[in-house]
Amino acid sequence: MAENDLLNEFGEFGVTPSPKVLNKCIELLEKYGISPETFVNCWLGFSTTKLDGEAPSLETLFTFDKDVLSKEKFSKTRVKHSSSLSKFSTRNNAGEVVNKYPAGEVSLDWTRSNERWEPKILHHGTAETKLTTKYNYMFSRLRDKYDVIEDQISTTGALLAGKLQIEEFVSNNNPNAEKFHTIGRICCDATSGSRLNTSSLLLEGTRDVSSGQSVPLDVSHLKEFSFFPGQVVAVEGSNPTGKKMIVTAVTTPPINPVFKTDVSLQGPMNVLVACGPFTPSDDLEFAPLVELIQQINTILPHLVFILGPFVDVKNKKIETGDLDYTYQEQFDIVLKELQTKISNTVQVCVIPSWRDVHHRTVYPTPPFQQESKIPNFHFFSDPCILNVSGVFIGITSTDILFHLSKEEIAVAPPGSDRLGRLVSHLFSQQSFYPLNPAAEEMSVDLEHADDFCKLPFTPHLLLVPSDLRHFIKNANGCVVVNTERAVKGVSGGTYARLQITGEGSSVQVKAEIVRI
Repeated sequence: MAENDLLNEFGEFGVTPSPKVLNKCIELLEKYGISPETFVNCWLGFSTTKLDGEAPSLETLFTFDKDVLSKEKFSKTRVKHSSSLSKFSTRNNAGEVVNKYPAGEVSLDWTRSNERWEPKILHHGTAETKLTTKYNYMFSRLRDKYDVIEDQISTTGALLAGKLQIEEFVSNNNPNAEKFHTIGRICCDATSGSRLNTSSLLLEGTRDVSSGQSVPLDVSHLKEFSFFPGQVVAVEGSNPTGKKMIVTAVTTPPINPVFKTDVSLQGPMNVLVACGPFTPSDDLEFAPLVELIQQINTILPHLVFILGPFVDVKNKKIETGDLDYTYQEQFDIVLKELQTKISNTVQVCVIPSWRDVHHRTVYPTPPFQQESKIPNFHFFSDPCILNVSGVFIGITSTDILFHLSKEEIAVAPPGSDRLGRLVSHLFSQQSFYPLNPAAEEMSVDLEHADDFCKLPFTPHLLLVPSDLRHFIKNANGCVVVNTERAVKGVSGGTYARLQITGEGSSVQVKAEIVRI
C-alpha cells in the first residue's frame, strides 16, 4: 500500500524511483511514521533547494534523512490516535531562527522604534471594486479567454521585439531554411504525454503573426533552457519543412527594474509575515494562531501580513464535515480572535486564499468583506501590490512556486539557483501566476486575472509563501521571501520577521525565518 502511494506521489512530479530507492523510502516512512504525501513534499523541498530538483538516489536519501527528516521532530512511533494539539504543544524548537538574510547577519533588535508612527498603506493597481462586486466567475466564453491570451502575447511581443531590436516576427510554420524570429507561448502536445517534456514542446503562435498555429520545437541544439506551459517567449531558429522548428536561441521578456519611489519611513519598519493554515490538519483548535498572536504582541511590529488559508479546504475536519460551526462562523471566530487580541498599535493586512472554504474559491481572490471596520485592519485581494510608505510589496498566498516547480522543464548548469529561476519567471512574464493551464486544483478567471494578477514592475519586496522549503533571497534586485506555512501537517511551521529601512529611493531589507 505504501509502495503504491509513494509511486503515485512521486508520479505527480514525473519521478519514478528505482526499486532500491523505493525500498529505502518505505524504510524512512516507517522510521518516522509519516505519510507518503508528507515524505514526498519534504523531499521536493530538499531536492529543489539543494539538488536542483534531482530524483532521489540512495546517496541523496541518506543526506535527506540526516539533514531534514531527523530534524523535523517527526514522531518515531506510529500512533493512530495521537493528538496533534499535544504534538504542537510539546515541540522543543519554538522560536528557533532557521534562516537569515543577509546570510550571517547578527541578531536583529526587534524593539519598536517610533512607537506612534504608523506606515501608510495604499493599494497599487486596478481598484478592487471589480473583484468585490458579485459576478459569475469561471463563466468566460472561450473566445474571450483566447482574446486575453492573445493580448498578453502581443503586449509581451512588443517588449521582446524591442529587446531583440527587430521590427517584426515571422510566422512559425512557413517553410524557411534560414534563421528567423517568431513569438508565441509554450504549450504541451497532449499526444506526446500529459506533462511538458522535450518531445511534447509546442510553440503556439499569435493570430496576427502565425494565424494561431502551433509548431513543435526541437531544442536539442540548446545548451540550456527553461520552459513551462503558458510562458511567452521569442524563438530564433529555422523550419525547413514547415512542420518542426529547429531552435537555436530562446529570448525571454526583459525584466523591469525595481520601482523607483520616494521612501518615507521614519526609522526601521518592523514587519511580521505568516501564511496559513493556522491550525493542525486534523483539528480546528487554532493553537498555533494563539502562539502567533502572542509573538506579535511581544515584539509589536509596525506591520503584520497574515495570509490565508484561515479555514482550509484541505483540513481533515472540513473534508469530513466534522464541524461544530458553519464555515463562515468558523472564520468569524478566527477573525474575532485576531481583531480582539492583536494590539491596536499594529497595522494588520489580511490576504485571503482560494483555499478558504468559506470564501470564493477563485483566483484572483477578492478581499474579505467585513461589516464592522477596525482601523488597524486592512483587507486586500490575492494577489496584490501594496505601497507601504513608498516601499512596494508584492503579495500572493497562492503557491505559484510549487505549481511552477511541478511543470517546469529545464536544462541548467550544475549548481544553478532553481528557486531563483522560478521567481524570475514571475518578473519576466510580469505576472503573479504565469502558468497556463493552471494547476488542476486552481480555478483561474482569466479575464479578472488580466486585471489583477499583473506584476508590471519589480517590487522592493515579494512575499510568496510556498510548500517548498523556506528561503530569503535577492532576485533581480527584489528581496523574495518564502515563509513556508505557519503549520505543516500536524506540526508547527515557520513565519518571517523583517526589518525594512530606506531613504530617498533606496530600500534595504534584513530578515529571518523563525519557527512558530
